[in-house]
Amino acid sequence: MGLSEPVERSLSHIRRIKCEGYARADGMLDIEGELRDTKSYDFPSSTHGTVKAGEHIHHMQVRITIDFSLTIRDAEAVTLSGPYRICPKGADNIKGLIGLTIGPGWKRKVQQAIGGPKGCTHITELMGPMATTAFQTLYGEKAKAKREAGKETAHGRTNISTPLPSLTDTCIAYAAEKE
Repeated sequence: MGLSEPVERSLSHIRRIKCEGYARADGMLDIEGELRDTKSYDFPSSTHGTVKAGEHIHHMQVRITIDFSLTIRDAEAVTLSGPYRICPKGADNIKGLIGLTIGPGWKRKVQQAIGGPKGCTHITELMGPMATTAFQTLYGEKAKAKREAGKETAHGRTNISTPLPSLTDTCIAYAAEKE
């Protein structure tokens, strides 16, 4: 069962965000993110002439390489489409993420490192979903390693020791006090 039936409407804007986590052969993790914006109609652009329905207004790709402590060891980004000629330069400062650790205060750290007048709003926004993808990838890889080592508990669960912050009170499933 999904959302309720909406009022009659027409599609206007589509934003697609895709994030993927990879375990690398060298023991690091790659987290890749991609953001694409399109419209469902043609519209005039002062820099691109007419932008056709379905053509990318924004199309950015980012890859960060992290270690198992969630520290960024490498980063790269590219703007394939942007509404202005200067947009591709917004990806140039991505190396400013190297050395940062994903965790508490992440959005603030990202804004300070790559946001603002020398960065790209869309690449900066993409770092939020990429951080949660990093957590999911890291937890999954640690759990898989413990399963493969035969260190599961009697209930098939693995107690994973990580440097990650506690999930307590981050959502209803992890509420400290259950109803």
